[in-house]
Amino acid sequence: MTAAITARSVGRLWGLTRDGLPSEEDKDVQNRKNAVIIVILAVLAVGLGVLFFITNADKGKLADTNASLSAQVKALSGEKESLESQVSGLKDEAVRAAEAAKAELDKAVQDASAAVQANLDEAVQAKEAAEAALQAAREAAALETERRAPEPARTAEEMDFSAVFPSWQPDSAALRELVDFVLASAEEGGAGYIAPADRIAVFDMDGTILCEKAPIYIDSCLTMYRVLDDPSYSAAEEERAAMQEMRDHAYATGENFTPETFTKDDLIGSAFAGMTPEEFRAYVADFADKVDAVGFSGMTYGQSFYKPMLEVIGFLRAYGYDIWMVSACEREVVRGLVERFGIPYDHVIATDVVYSASGSEGAPADEYNMGRDEKIVLSGPLDEVECGKSGKPAAIARELGKRPVLAFGNSSGDFSMLNYAEGNPDHPGMGILVVCDDTVREYGSEQKAADFYAEAEKQGWTPFSMANDWLTIYGEGVEKVGLPGAAEEALPDAA
Repeated sequence: MTAAITARSVGRLWGLTRDGLPSEEDKDVQNRKNAVIIVILAVLAVGLGVLFFITNADKGKLADTNASLSAQVKALSGEKESLESQVSGLKDEAVRAAEAAKAELDKAVQDASAAVQANLDEAVQAKEAAEAALQAAREAAALETERRAPEPARTAEEMDFSAVFPSWQPDSAALRELVDFVLASAEEGGAGYIAPADRIAVFDMDGTILCEKAPIYIDSCLTMYRVLDDPSYSAAEEERAAMQEMRDHAYATGENFTPETFTKDDLIGSAFAGMTPEEFRAYVADFADKVDAVGFSGMTYGQSFYKPMLEVIGFLRAYGYDIWMVSACEREVVRGLVERFGIPYDHVIATDVVYSASGSEGAPADEYNMGRDEKIVLSGPLDEVECGKSGKPAAIARELGKRPVLAFGNSSGDFSMLNYAEGNPDHPGMGILVVCDDTVREYGSEQKAADFYAEAEKQGWTPFSMANDWLTIYGEGVEKVGLPGAAEEALPDAA
């Protein structure tokens, strides 16, 4: 059928019809065409035969190949089952290994945690021990100021001066005058009797109970340390320049110096801005306990209190006196220093910094209500009027509502306070001027001392002489070594 269809197609191709016969010439052409057709048909027949043969042969081969592949698939299936079995075994083994590794890791973590916790516990214990030791030292210092005679003496003749005042010369006339005043104030029915509620004694701090020249006032030393030495504080370049200028001058001369760009008050306000009162006091106490007093060996700032004056404070307490600190130094600085001697925070009158609510962002205090989660923080410089000279009696009147009967000071900044006590109209009063005339153990000045003695005589105050009335100033092991950068000949007049 295929050949017939092909022949018809070829006939049409060569011009043959069913209706007409070709000529002789056409016959010759037709014969040649027929021969070509026969050849083509023969080739097609051979091709179809070969194709049939190949197809049948491939079918056989395919059957053989299929059988071979089936065998291989079966073999692979067996191997797959074997591998799956092995994988399952390996999986179980891997899980067991992983679980064992996890257990080892957990144990290692527990051991490491235990080691860390042990070290942490040791560190915490060491910290607590150090804090306990520091607290014990502070309590011991407080007990020193609480020194009391077994039975308060009624007269100076009955008093054991060496027990009550071990840091004083036993024959000090100035001390005897104070003792007589206090004993008379406690003698009920006597001419000098003062009711316990009115036994008020006020003390200046710097130069009166605490070293004033190490090398300058302690609040300035604190601020210099904060700006120049404390690695936790990033001071502005202007702050550093001002404090370096102040330090250079202090180390060379022992005198205070106010830079043109920043006052001490400005610097306290900026260097401690953002601290709460509690944080500020803690910083002051830490500074006092850790930093050595400049110009001395064997003494930190916290140890630079005059032992003879601490004994006076203890003596007054034994006879019912209420002790108040009144200082031109910043209030929280004073609080952080005298707390160790049992003087409560509410018994400190001093210059104030500006405090504000932490969220006020500069709004006036009477226009902003703080939230319960806010804090009161230091936010500005000191008040414009410091607690000095006539500002001291004004502050005492404002905060106590009473006049003291005893006042202790050391400089012209305290003269008004001494007169305020001496002039008490309700009770006899006494003003005492501590004179730094010791040029061996302290940075005293003979000329300044002479001026102060003259002023004390003029005003009727009682002078305490560091050089002549005190057996010791700071106790054993403390020596004056000279200010860094100061000429040796300038040291005696550095105060």
